[in-house]
Amino acid sequence: YLTNPAEVSVTPAATTVERIDQSVTHVNQAEKSALLTLFVQKNGPDERTLVFSRTKHGADKIVRQLAAAGISAAAIHGNKSQAQRERAIAAFKSGQAPVLIATDIAARGIDIPGVAHVVNFDLPDVPEQYVHRIGRTARAGADGKAIAFCSPDERLNLRDIERLTRLKIDVEPLPEGFVAAAEAYKALNLPTPERQERGGRGRGGFGQKRREGGQQRHPH
Repeated sequence: YLTNPAEVSVTPAATTVERIDQSVTHVNQAEKSALLTLFVQKNGPDERTLVFSRTKHGADKIVRQLAAAGISAAAIHGNKSQAQRERAIAAFKSGQAPVLIATDIAARGIDIPGVAHVVNFDLPDVPEQYVHRIGRTARAGADGKAIAFCSPDERLNLRDIERLTRLKIDVEPLPEGFVAAAEAYKALNLPTPERQERGGRGRGGFGQKRREGGQQRHPH
């Protein structure tokens, strides 16, 4: 990997990513929602977090999973109407929903200032898309942080991203006590899609049985 900024700058993609603090955490697909929940809880509701999902269904499911933990989030994707997208973005900008889940297509052309973190919940199949995603933070000279969740079968995607950017992304270990936290998270009771669409928030507790499996994709 190249370490000289002058050499890295010859790749247009790399010039965008150099100002951004990047890290990757290796985690099973079924445990990504628990990791995202812990990340948002740690950083607090005052910092906007933009999360990228590979699929529309996945984006909606992440919203419900966060709601089960008491975290307000909104989603934008191709199945949402223009009015729904505008409401979601407005809630994100105002801090009413500090987490916005988006698919790549829905996020095109949207410029949201003040995004503190970009989370790649799913690594993109096209490495250039990673650069576009994390470029949503660190705008106007501000600092930004990009976090990638990498499941075992996404490691080739990670390798392609590092090859494109000519940067070795730092590996961030799973947080202390993550296994126990992930097990407790799996016991949460997810709100139904209908309740979530009406803006309801989940009231699931650690003692309740989860209604559906946590795996959205990439079976292991």
